Amino acid sequence: MATHQLRAFANSSNLLLVTKMITIGSMGVFAGGALSYSTMIMPTLRKFASTSSLAVWCEMYLIAKPIQISMIVISSLGGAGLYYQTKNHCYLYGSLMMASLVPYTVSLLYPINHKLLDIRKSGKDDPHVEEMLVRWDAIAFGRTLISYGAMFITLYGALRASAR
Repeated sequence: MATHQLRAFANSSNLLLVTKMITIGSMGVFAGGALSYSTMIMPTLRKFASTSSLAVWCEMYLIAKPIQISMIVISSLGGAGLYYQTKNHCYLYGSLMMASLVPYTVSLLYPINHKLLDIRKSGKDDPHVEEMLVRWDAIAFGRTLISYGAMFITLYGALRASAR
């Protein structure tokens, strides 16, 4: 009986709906976290001494990293799956935008991340910490824009499809 119910769920529009919810939700979690960094966390860190700011930034980075990676993977795969199922290009575009965060992050943010983490690990005072945090914030804001763009395009695709 349970196998029959599982097959009925998997073969129905319910699976499509759940995939849309998970995909758009994961985009929203990423985008909301990114916006939180840009509008609240980073401006607040600038009000403190660079050693304190660095300590807090490093702890938040280590907590946020697995969450952000998971949200990128879930939303990229979910969007790709939705495109495969529906041929709705909005899902493909949203998925590609979320996937583009990987090379964006690796090429632009990881070098700064590693420098900041190394400075924190060494325990030495570095006069460039504040400058690196400001640069990191400016570059990270690009991720915020990309993720909101992906979410809005995907949401538009979902709403447009349900209006038909």
